[in-house]
Amino acid sequence: MAYLLSQFLSPAFNRRRDEYGGSVVNRARIHLEVYRAIREVVGEDYPILIKMNCRDFEENGLSLDDSVQVAGLLADAGLDAIEVSGGLLTADALSPSRPGIHSQEKEAYFKEELRAFRKAVSIPLILVGGIRSFEVAERLVDGGMADYISMSRPFIREPALINRWKAGDHRKAECKSDNLCFKTGLDGQGIYCLSREREKAK
Repeated sequence: MAYLLSQFLSPAFNRRRDEYGGSVVNRARIHLEVYRAIREVVGEDYPILIKMNCRDFEENGLSLDDSVQVAGLLADAGLDAIEVSGGLLTADALSPSRPGIHSQEKEAYFKEELRAFRKAVSIPLILVGGIRSFEVAERLVDGGMADYISMSRPFIREPALINRWKAGDHRKAECKSDNLCFKTGLDGQGIYCLSREREKAK
């Protein structure tokens, strides 16, 4: 995601020559140290999760093989679950929040990478990335690929989406996947669905 801990994992960002750089084990060292420090404070019964890239989709970035190895290290250390994401905020087509998710075929765009995680670790896996349809979410969970589904942009436009699905209205999320909600945040206006506001103004 191009945040600090994610940058430590990525060879494109992490060019350190000490014990926190170089091999994937070294690049994951800080994550294990952070996990152990949190565990020491919260105890064994408190769930600790991580959201991490499956790959950066960038030249010299984090690879899927390295990411899966890190997942194994964290799972062995006692982590409770992993949310699988990917891409860099500086990218366009392969960013974590991809635009133009207008069909079920384009949804869950990290699902193939999730398969590699599923083979490597037994802890619960959470999938994020363009999920808009109840049917897609249901297939992912019922098929055993993901234990949980994570969404972000759909809730910005439609906070009660899960309640709507729970009530039996399984129409896809109303999110337009245009990323205009990011623009309002970057402009200092708060996070909200600009598309929806424009529709109301017509």
